[in-house]
Amino acid sequence: MTKAKLLTTEKDIAALVAADDWMMRVLRAAQTLALPDWWIGAGFLRNKVWDALEGNASQPSKDVDLVYFNAQDVAPETDWHYDEQLKTQFPFAEWEVRNQARMHYVNDFAPYTSTADGISHWVETATCVAVRLNMQNELEFLFCYGTKDLLGLVARPTEYFVGDMSTLFYERVSKKRWQERWPHLRVEPL
Repeated sequence: MTKAKLLTTEKDIAALVAADDWMMRVLRAAQTLALPDWWIGAGFLRNKVWDALEGNASQPSKDVDLVYFNAQDVAPETDWHYDEQLKTQFPFAEWEVRNQARMHYVNDFAPYTSTADGISHWVETATCVAVRLNMQNELEFLFCYGTKDLLGLVARPTEYFVGDMSTLFYERVSKKRWQERWPHLRVEPL
């Protein structure tokens, strides 16, 4: 266990990511595909922040969720091609590339209008986060529900996973053993 970091702003998160050589390698690798409206989200960023807040030794989240939006080509085979291309060229990560223009079908939602819209439909508010490198090679962040839950170590379902869908939220928290990894994590309803 390392010393917990005090993170309170997007600037703090940017410094955390920029100082992580592995994360920056992943971001540069993703950038090579030049996918439209691309982001790397979910545990890639959330785990890094929560580990820093808890003082956990940083272990890269090998699972990399690279998402983008292309309504002109929604064939799953296109995503599989990108998966294989990245796994071959950049085998230091376990890539999963998914076009958000087709991913609404997973939970029977209305079609998404952008990558950000797709990310906002993920299960937990603190997971609806993403990072990318812009054209100037600067870090850009997407926080669909702000940073309060992410920086506050709070697991809370998005509005799409309450009521009948709440079971999925609680199953994920339990199955992934988040409260063992992050003992100060609070699981709260929407």
